[in-house]
Amino acid sequence: MYENERFLRISDTDSCFSDHRLKKQYFALFDWYKRNLEYEIFLASNKLRYKINQGEVYEIDFGRNVGSELNERHYAVVLHHSDVEAQNIVVVPLTTKIHYSYGEAIELGYLPEIKTNEKSYAKISQIRTVDKARIYLRPIIHTVNNKPCKDTYGPVTKLTAKQFKLVIDGLNKLLNNQL
Repeated sequence: MYENERFLRISDTDSCFSDHRLKKQYFALFDWYKRNLEYEIFLASNKLRYKINQGEVYEIDFGRNVGSELNERHYAVVLHHSDVEAQNIVVVPLTTKIHYSYGEAIELGYLPEIKTNEKSYAKISQIRTVDKARIYLRPIIHTVNNKPCKDTYGPVTKLTAKQFKLVIDGLNKLLNNQL
């Protein structure tokens, strides 16, 4: 593919909608724009003022991203305390699906309160800073007794000290090219 073919020209839009994959990407782009606009409108009139603690696990909307970047709603562990004034937090996404050819997935085992029968892994190579507006304070994918937690606010769970140390050790190995 030539460099100039990477970018879609507006005049090419009619012909590209016949390709189902491109059509799906267009709708994803529109959804991404809509979500970002909703966040901006919300943040223009609201100040998020709550404390988040290191090791807590929240549901995060990672939005629409590019290629193999993590997309949509995932659990993530908070890497540092965030006081009420801070608007951003640094997180490491969690997943149950890993690719064994990479050493960036740190096994955490089974996490209490997370709705899955599979082990959870910290995707340390996908560390991100996210605005607090992306946090679901009322988790949706999290359930208790197979019922949505509509009355639950705050973190879904919290990592144990041992699990959090695994994440930090993995990050140190990643940053020192030891994976």
